[in-house]
Amino acid sequence: MKRIDKNKVYAFIGRVVVYSSLYIGAVVFGMWAFCQNTIY
Repeated sequence: MKRIDKNKVYAFIGRVVVYSSLYIGAVVFGMWAFCQNTIY
């Protein structure tokens, strides 16, 4: 049984967190811009 390299796990988790936060930020910004355009 091979042991999991913790550094690889942390690097993977860090990448997932960064990409998911960027995706959520883009979605929120898109919804906010859509609402701004709808109001005016």
